[in-house]
Amino acid sequence: MQLVKSDKPQFTLLLLLVSFASVGAVLFTPALPSITTFFGLTVGKAQFTITAYLIGYAVGQLPYGPLANRYGRKTTLYIGISLAIIGSVLCALSAPLMSFGLLIFARFLQALGACVGLKISFTMIADVYEQTEATKMIARILVAFAIMPGIAVAVGGWITHLFNWQSCFYFLALFGVLVLWLSTKLPETAASLDRHALKVSSIVHGYALKFKNKRLVASGLMMGCGTAVIYVFAAKAPFIGINLIGMTPDAFGNYNLIPLVGMLLGSIISTKIAGRFSLLRLLLTGIVTALVMTLTMVIPFSMGKFNALTLFCPMFLIYIAESLVFANISSFGLANAKNKSNGSAVLNFINLGTTVVAVLILEFIYPESAILLPLSFVFFFCAMLLLWMRLRKLEG
Repeated sequence: MQLVKSDKPQFTLLLLLVSFASVGAVLFTPALPSITTFFGLTVGKAQFTITAYLIGYAVGQLPYGPLANRYGRKTTLYIGISLAIIGSVLCALSAPLMSFGLLIFARFLQALGACVGLKISFTMIADVYEQTEATKMIARILVAFAIMPGIAVAVGGWITHLFNWQSCFYFLALFGVLVLWLSTKLPETAASLDRHALKVSSIVHGYALKFKNKRLVASGLMMGCGTAVIYVFAAKAPFIGINLIGMTPDAFGNYNLIPLVGMLLGSIISTKIAGRFSLLRLLLTGIVTALVMTLTMVIPFSMGKFNALTLFCPMFLIYIAESLVFANISSFGLANAKNKSNGSAVLNFINLGTTVVAVLILEFIYPESAILLPLSFVFFFCAMLLLWMRLRKLEG
């Protein structure tokens, strides 16, 4: 079924959509110690609230590809965002029902819906932009990753301090309603609809081809290592900052604005240099720089000198470097994918699947250890360097 080609999607709306799931992932993190106390949990169990979200985030990438091909980008957005709103409300209701199990399930449901924003945004960009322009556009929308999650953590800290932890999820439900309404203003970017897109044989065949794309898989793994740094920090930093350093939830949220500035600055730099150098060179620059910047956290933490500045200032530097990777790896991975919708679904599934495994393992390894936080970053960046070598070999 052919559709009339629409105008390009509005940049500001794409910003909100791309950040929708990441806001839901981190806004409540200043409340993690409060949730631990409320349900009488260990630190490791409380962090399952993040793991459950990431599992939903990863799994949700796959069904939205066929849905977007069958019903269009906008209808798929409406389905996912509505599911996220329901999940947010159920998260809040877990408090009066005293059910940690409901909170875990609702977090999964919330992410399963919210991830549609990232998936469809990347698909819309791939629909209407060539590779160089797509790279510039992705670099620009990384501002959402810089501004929105950082602001979300700050808002979550204030809400937790002024009200209670469940209020964070009522706020997310209202935020979902706003995003749902704004999504109606977007154009439909699908050039055509595929009536057979939801057939099991078509889905299996389509995704099987993408998982055989070595460039796409390696790109997804590299992105996953970079994303793992962000979510491991989101899971561990609240306990280090609030329990070990002694910060209040609102102060912790305010300090999270420091890494925000780093991601914002990195996004601006990525936008300025997009198209001037090869993607592989930019990826290598970002990875090596991030690895070196991690030493600014490893050194003071290894000496037992962890405080607000040694926790947050290194993340400012790391996020500048990570921006170079995120701005380029997705367009690099999708460049030779004919079906952009399925390609972006597989890319983000591998990305977030890698993050889930990393966060889940680290929950059991060091629930309250500070030094292993930066050491895990060193591991992730070294893995990214090995994957870069693999991509260079594939290109050669």
